[in-house]
Amino acid sequence: MQLKAYAKINLALDVLDKREDGYHNLNSIMQQIDLYDELSFEKSDDIAVQSGFKDDIILKTVMRLKELFKVEEGVTVFVKKNISVAAGFGGGSSDAAAALVALNELWQLNLGMDELIKIGAEIGSDVPFFIRGRGCFVSGKGEKVEKISLPDMNILLVNPGYEVSTKEAYSELDKKEYEQKSSSLKLKDSKDMKEISANLHNDFIHLQKDDVKDIIKELVDNGALNASITGKGPTVFGIFENEEKAKKAYENLKDKYKFVYLCKTIH
Repeated sequence: MQLKAYAKINLALDVLDKREDGYHNLNSIMQQIDLYDELSFEKSDDIAVQSGFKDDIILKTVMRLKELFKVEEGVTVFVKKNISVAAGFGGGSSDAAAALVALNELWQLNLGMDELIKIGAEIGSDVPFFIRGRGCFVSGKGEKVEKISLPDMNILLVNPGYEVSTKEAYSELDKKEYEQKSSSLKLKDSKDMKEISANLHNDFIHLQKDDVKDIIKELVDNGALNASITGKGPTVFGIFENEEKAKKAYENLKDKYKFVYLCKTIH
């Protein structure tokens, strides 16, 4: 069985209060894009994840399902990693969601989406979103996922070439004082690309290095309606009015940064 595990961008991300369980409440508008990891699943006597990199979240997902449902079968998971690690795309969470969906079928567990989301929330905060997929309003610590309708968008991604730890980013943000804009609520019912672009917001912008802010300006200077970061950064995305303008910006920036990727939202 083969599945694509799509990346996401955060059109808005508001980090709210810290919870007693150590997580943070948040509001976010998340949207999947057509950048994806490729996963294959084969029945096996043992458990193995072949990816060429350390990927504990897939193994954690497999073992959690085996434990919950007393599954005796094993599985070998092959991963072709296309999504940058620790870049704000949620690639690990997307892989975990794909594993839940695949194993539900492979092991004939007959779980509904709500049940998969509940299990996914135990594995990682973004996993419920990737099970629901496409465009969603996400709240709580990530377990509350509401499907919303967002317009098609042409996106250009630029990564400055380093990783950002999610745990460290939240810790640093807790120390910062900044104005809470709650932009996610503004965009929840928006279906207009220009309105969405004008209201991009991410609280993790307060932690970004100058090079990230320079990339945001560079994307706007190259024709983006607006630009922001996804997740806790450092990847920047720009929204373009049409594919032609996005391609022009891509040509201007592709040789300047190690990771420049032209993509579209998926629905």
